[in-house]
Amino acid sequence: MEKEDQAQFAPPGQTRPRGAGGTLAMKLAALFLTLTGVAAAAGFLMSPLLCQNNSEEPQGRGGRTPPAGPPLFRDWTKPDVALLLTGEQHGYLQPCGCSEPQKGGLARRYNFLRTLTTRGWTVVGADVGDIAQESGPQARLKYEYSMKALERLGYTAVGIGKNEVSLPIGEALADTVVNNPAEPRVVVTNLLNVNRFFPDMIEPWTVSKVQGNAPKVGIAAIIGPALAKKLDNGTDLRFTSEDKVLPVAVKALQAAQAELLVLLYQGDVHEATDCAKKYPQFQVILHTAPEPEPSSRATLVGNTMLVNPGHKGRFAGVVGAFRTGDAQNPFQLRYQLVDLDPVFETPEGKDNGNPIHTLMQEYAQAVKDGDYLRKYMLDALHPLQIQYPNATYVGSEACKQCHKQAYKVWKEHPHSHAHETLKVRAKRPSLRQFDGECLICHVTGFAIKTGFQSEAESPKLLNVGCEACHGPGSMHVANTRNVKLRTAMNPFKSKPGEDPKKLEDRIFNSCFKCHDPDNSVNFDSAHFPEYFKKTFHTLDP
Repeated sequence: MEKEDQAQFAPPGQTRPRGAGGTLAMKLAALFLTLTGVAAAAGFLMSPLLCQNNSEEPQGRGGRTPPAGPPLFRDWTKPDVALLLTGEQHGYLQPCGCSEPQKGGLARRYNFLRTLTTRGWTVVGADVGDIAQESGPQARLKYEYSMKALERLGYTAVGIGKNEVSLPIGEALADTVVNNPAEPRVVVTNLLNVNRFFPDMIEPWTVSKVQGNAPKVGIAAIIGPALAKKLDNGTDLRFTSEDKVLPVAVKALQAAQAELLVLLYQGDVHEATDCAKKYPQFQVILHTAPEPEPSSRATLVGNTMLVNPGHKGRFAGVVGAFRTGDAQNPFQLRYQLVDLDPVFETPEGKDNGNPIHTLMQEYAQAVKDGDYLRKYMLDALHPLQIQYPNATYVGSEACKQCHKQAYKVWKEHPHSHAHETLKVRAKRPSLRQFDGECLICHVTGFAIKTGFQSEAESPKLLNVGCEACHGPGSMHVANTRNVKLRTAMNPFKSKPGEDPKKLEDRIFNSCFKCHDPDNSVNFDSAHFPEYFKKTFHTLDP
């Protein structure tokens, strides 16, 4: 569940695992693959999902409570202040719930925060930025609701990254900061012309509001050299060198009686290390990283602790600061990386105690009321339609007469009621049948020409049907003897002399468009045979 700062952690590989190969691949060569969950066969780039646990047993499928890991914060005394550090959420508001055990979600982060505050800890929250997803019709709306969630979580400061800039940032901040001037404050220390372009929206630094004897936390934020160069070349924003602004920021924060200085750094560990060497006044630097899986160990540069809690909100980093009484080194720091796994799921019937659930339901309602389905590209071409422009989607029932065995396999598979999981089972939040980021893997042909548009307009394309893998079938129905067309509709059949492993990889990659690590956590080379045997079928005589 958690990874101690003293413990080593080997992150899993980020490359797509190869298929099982061997015996399985030889079987594939003689079989006709049916539904493998590809609702986006045209290569539509799916945005991160807003979903939640679809299971009716939120404490674990089948009612089982997920096993608890070792206790958090072993051997910690109460810190004088605890920093809750996150970043690079990339638009992931909640785990989709399509498989277990998924990590992350703002609701779980709230529940985790409650475990700290109920200990009596003073907690200051900060996020390095890239809260927004890179693109997509719902990117700006998700940023707005993410910021609302961080306000309810009591965050003090939030940085910006390239994803916020692409929203574009000015319009996004007008929707959030201007209409909600409370914390968290958006902080960028080295952005030029702030008062001209972002009045009352972006601050150069901020100081936490704490009660009692807890130390004030001063927070600044830097766009590192590499990202600043990209943004300078690609946007109207301009950034100055950190060396021109950080000395001023340090003096300002110290004048505001901030004892613990934190720097939100949009740059990798190498840039952050260089900065830490030049500005040791910052005891903690929260930086970005290319790898989604973070290390459990902080990097120490002198007395400065460098941390990165990973991507997509799956983890949270906690730095405990303990006063030492030593003016030269005023704090002892400890770090804990926490998996936001199902242990932090809100118990059934307790949603009213977690305001994030209400917020996520408001988001889902806004998606529905805003008719965001219409904002997606609804005329993209499936690869089959590039070769056969007149091919249209007809629905799985049209396949039944000739492909009885294949239809039976499909009808008995969960793919045949994939839409139901959104409409009926999804409760946290509901209304996900109106969310294109969920629908794309739960219906057939979404965002593709003649494909699914809505439940009322496309009832034949509800669920993950035959054409989700094989493409629009109208021309095949009209002429079943067209061998060239049949070949185009079955790219999963082995080719003469083809390496079985290459065939398996091709099938795996097709499934992987929906069964990715975020949505199907057990879909890998070890489990692929288990998935595949439930979907394959032979041609009827």
